[in-house]
Amino acid sequence: MTFRIIHRDGEILNPIFIQFVVALTTTLMVIRFVLDALRHRLIGSAMKKTLIFMDGATKAMVLYSLGVMQRPSNKDYYYKVWAVLLVTLRYSVKIGRPAGIAVKQTPLVDLMSSFWAANILRSKAPKILKITGWLLWSVNSLRIIHGFVSWEFANDSHRENLRLLTEYMRHEHEAGDADPKKMKGYRYLVQGEAKKQNMKKENGGQARDGDMVEETENMWSLLQALRDKDKEVLTLEKIWEEPDDDLDDELKDLCLSFALYKLLRRRFFNFGIHEAKLNKTRLLVLDGILGDRDKRSNSERSTRKKRKNSERAFRVSEAEVSFLNDFFNSRHAIVFAKGFPFIRLLLSTILIVGIGGMAFAIYSFSKVGTEDELGNVHDGVVFTWFLLSFLFVKETWEIMTYVFSDWTKIILLCQYVQKPWWLRNSVTKALVRNLCKLSVPWLPRWHGKVGQCNILFPIRFAFPLRFFFGARYSRYFVYLSTDVKGTVMNCLRDCLAKCPVRLDNYLERAFVHVKAVGFPASVRGAVTGVEDCVHILLVWHIATCYCEIHLAKRGKVKATPNLGGSPYMVARTLSQYCAYVLTLVPPLVPGNSLMGRSVLIKMYEEKCRLLLGPYNSSTHCTLRDHILVRLEEYASGDIHLYDEEKDNTILKKGAALGKKLIQAIRGDDDTLEDHHIEDLWRFLSEFWAGFVIHLAASTRASHHKIYLSSGGEFMTHLWALLTHAGILGEVQHGDQNIDNALTQGDDYDRTVQY
Repeated sequence: MTFRIIHRDGEILNPIFIQFVVALTTTLMVIRFVLDALRHRLIGSAMKKTLIFMDGATKAMVLYSLGVMQRPSNKDYYYKVWAVLLVTLRYSVKIGRPAGIAVKQTPLVDLMSSFWAANILRSKAPKILKITGWLLWSVNSLRIIHGFVSWEFANDSHRENLRLLTEYMRHEHEAGDADPKKMKGYRYLVQGEAKKQNMKKENGGQARDGDMVEETENMWSLLQALRDKDKEVLTLEKIWEEPDDDLDDELKDLCLSFALYKLLRRRFFNFGIHEAKLNKTRLLVLDGILGDRDKRSNSERSTRKKRKNSERAFRVSEAEVSFLNDFFNSRHAIVFAKGFPFIRLLLSTILIVGIGGMAFAIYSFSKVGTEDELGNVHDGVVFTWFLLSFLFVKETWEIMTYVFSDWTKIILLCQYVQKPWWLRNSVTKALVRNLCKLSVPWLPRWHGKVGQCNILFPIRFAFPLRFFFGARYSRYFVYLSTDVKGTVMNCLRDCLAKCPVRLDNYLERAFVHVKAVGFPASVRGAVTGVEDCVHILLVWHIATCYCEIHLAKRGKVKATPNLGGSPYMVARTLSQYCAYVLTLVPPLVPGNSLMGRSVLIKMYEEKCRLLLGPYNSSTHCTLRDHILVRLEEYASGDIHLYDEEKDNTILKKGAALGKKLIQAIRGDDDTLEDHHIEDLWRFLSEFWAGFVIHLAASTRASHHKIYLSSGGEFMTHLWALLTHAGILGEVQHGDQNIDNALTQGDDYDRTVQY
């Protein structure tokens, strides 16, 4: 039976319209591919929704295009080629797995579309077009089937590996004394546990989800392999035994990131963190990753050391979060489940050869085909070449992303360590090191930016060239500076250096860095009665903004961020970043998300009532100095927004705290000395650094997972480091803490997609 696509007047659709539909469908797939490829660079929750919409739109347009090209004539040969190219493009452009798309069902949809294209292709056509057309169709169908089988294997493999790794970490610390700087005693698995598990199955066992005896046997088999120094099981301890001339610090850190990524996955599936209470766990981050504390001096040597320590910590976390992002939001974890994807790349290479053959076939056919055979298509050769060119670029791009990905580097490095008998020559050594240092420039591990939001005054006060209309909060992004990284890493190092570790005493730690006499006493009295994180965040954010505009009025700071890495810029960046994470949906702060949003909205209403309210007969506050006057009047009680007994608002507390901070650094003659101002900004920078770490430790894994598709938030990287230091935060709605992570039964749901 042949389908007809008919107009209202009963005529078959015009070839120009069919060509337009195919061009529109291709354009949508190009846009979807570009957005998916740039997901790391584009920040915002709208990206995931856009990709989900584009996925549905392209699927519908492909099916519609296949329908309009199923004409009864046997001489519209261009349509046969376009049908094959559309279904190939449809499967090829999906490089990621945005949340909300059923990964297990999409291959079935793609395969059904491929069968429909085969129905169009099987009709009469020149031999040269049929051969190349069926080649492309066959390779694409094989890729769809191979992708589906790989997904099934990867899902089962990841589930079993997670359970084995969780049980293994219960006994990993039995290796003896640990030296985190040399990774001695850290038998964190990098590669090889899957091979031992497969060998166990081949020797007569078949692992079942509820068979704990089989899992225990696999775990003891793994431990025995480590005791026997089996080269197939690779740990951090073995990698760090390699001399620096063979593997430098950057390559070893990549293996460290991969091992930590495997451990971090447990927090998303409620598996036990058995090593959390061990002292060696804390020392891994304190001494192994963070290193020695940065000294507070202006010497060039100290500056270089500060940059090196903080950059290394973020290099490790960036690679780790990138692996985690690939695990949840891309095909890499599926494709590399069995090792390097030779079959996948072979199919892509054959497809590229078929593209070249199809381009030649189309050109040859255009020279001998009749007008009826060409289907009255306008510039059919050029249009078909455009489709082929995009498919060629996409396949080449995919090969490059797999070959130069961090997953390939891990495999190469592990092979280098495990099989030294054929890889130790100087040529191979140089080749391995150079390949591992190459990366795809358009696919960074992380965008390196932090969001900024100033709740008190509009963004145009700080950035006059930026205008945002219709938004309740103006948000923008800045690159994370080295000084912000150094301040946060120093604060984290101070926290981990003290035992027991406390992250909630960030205010007391900040006072240590103030030299002004009487400063702590005068400030402590202004922060009583503020307990939960959302209220603390808003009160101190308002206070920081108050200090900024008060000192800017006196010419002590400038409104634009041109002070480089000063404590002022560190405090300003972290304060506005905390305000930014509160405006996210859901907010990346501990506690109830709906409650946090309601407090933020109430705060916004208070600000509008104070600055734009009708109670004052004068004009609205549109200048920074006017905002400062209103805040001072409100803090001193000269004006009221509500009844006196209800007027103890967040805005008033923040303004009063800011006023206290300014008064605390004034001299006896009511002057503001530069060194006192420096003390103020250093105090605020240390406070916000400690507060950001406290927020990161207390947020949920499920919230961090939402923002992984854009490379993760700044707090996600801190949260990962804290997890590996054994700091798991407080229990909130099913999340783990350090106690229940050690005692739970490691149950899991088989329907969960790993």
